Amino acid sequence: MIKQLESITIFIRNYVRYDLRREFAAWLKIGQYYLPLILLAAIGIAAALISIKPFPDKNTYLAMGQSGSLSDQTGREFAEYFRKHGLELTIQNMAGLESGLQQLESNNSNVNASFVTSGTATRENYPNLVSLGSVQIAPLWLFYRGEKVVTDDPFEFYKDKQINIGAEGTVTNKLFLRLMELNNPGTGVQKNFLQLTHAEAAEQLRNGKIDAMFIVDGINSTIVESLIHDPSIRLMNFPLADAYIKNLPSLQKVVVPRASIDIAHTRPQADITLLASSVNLLVEKNLDPAIQWAFLLAAKDSNLKTEHFFSNSANYPKYQDKSFPLSDIADRFYTTGTPGLFNYLPIWFAALIENIWVELVAFFLVILPVMKKVFGFRTFTSKRLLARLFWEMRFLEDEALHCKSKSELEDVIARLQDLEKTAAATWIEDQDLRFYFNLSKGVNSSIQAARKQMESL
Repeated sequence: MIKQLESITIFIRNYVRYDLRREFAAWLKIGQYYLPLILLAAIGIAAALISIKPFPDKNTYLAMGQSGSLSDQTGREFAEYFRKHGLELTIQNMAGLESGLQQLESNNSNVNASFVTSGTATRENYPNLVSLGSVQIAPLWLFYRGEKVVTDDPFEFYKDKQINIGAEGTVTNKLFLRLMELNNPGTGVQKNFLQLTHAEAAEQLRNGKIDAMFIVDGINSTIVESLIHDPSIRLMNFPLADAYIKNLPSLQKVVVPRASIDIAHTRPQADITLLASSVNLLVEKNLDPAIQWAFLLAAKDSNLKTEHFFSNSANYPKYQDKSFPLSDIADRFYTTGTPGLFNYLPIWFAALIENIWVELVAFFLVILPVMKKVFGFRTFTSKRLLARLFWEMRFLEDEALHCKSKSELEDVIARLQDLEKTAAATWIEDQDLRFYFNLSKGVNSSIQAARKQMESL
């Protein structure tokens, strides 16, 4: 083993000392000869890299709802997942998810992705956005104070009362007005419909300054969680939930089971039916595939780690709201699942391979012929150099035979000696070395023959 290492070391040392410079000069000649093809290949590779974008953008921006909301909590979980996998995700809180959607569509914003509640936007209004699917459930909560209210239409009941409907432009505000209009056409925004932030409305509800508040958010959001555990606050039942869903298919029905909030005090005292929407994740059409995979994997990871209160909230992410088309990446995710590569490689690298595997297979199918061609160029160059040297030696031999004076022979001998030096400095491929030594022997023989010819003159 030691002798083998010594032999390898000697070979490398001798190659660097004697042959490296010669081969470098030969490759320069190859480069000069095939320069147009090399330039075309370089342009093709550069175009492929620009098209594929192998490395994701340095930072990604995600718009979400108000601080403390479920989308805010989910966004922070996503950011932590990105950080663990070597990516950066900056979250930007908005007044509501509607504001985030507008920022995502704007060319003057750096927002790349945004949560949006189902039923509040369509592809017709935002043609440059695609969906990564629904990532969580967002129930519609109507909290109130006072005696228990039993009514088929809670919106009609609170039509003339002090109720907060969410800040203007928020999903809560938009869905409340849409549901109010469904059974009470022409109602519009009335003076008793307050448009406060969720935090302000919750405070006023506790203090008895308003009768009720409407909010679209997850059960684990800070505000919803505080209100459902407050004994002085009641939760409205929606007995006509199925009818609402018939008119608004983007909604679904969820149930707060009896005593599920506080089993010791049996709160609530009966099952409460709620309407719920889903929160979708929309992204720019041209968002880097690695970032799209990161979002989908983060949503899957977040769902697996979450304790689900509602029975139908455990199977997210999924393609539930068809208002926006799925991106190609999301379509692959929901159709075939997560490729095994993501279990072993960094997200950006696994996404790159997943995105270009067809091209990669094609590349390897042609790489061997190309390599043979490249080595063929090397062999061709070696043989061409040898052929030129042999041709020059033959020319000088012929010239020596026709010399009539010593001065002419001395000139031929000098040129043969120069040829010998040129041959010694020329790179020759290993398999052609025997021809090099034949050439060297032939040059020496020609010099000796020329000197004998001089003696005879």
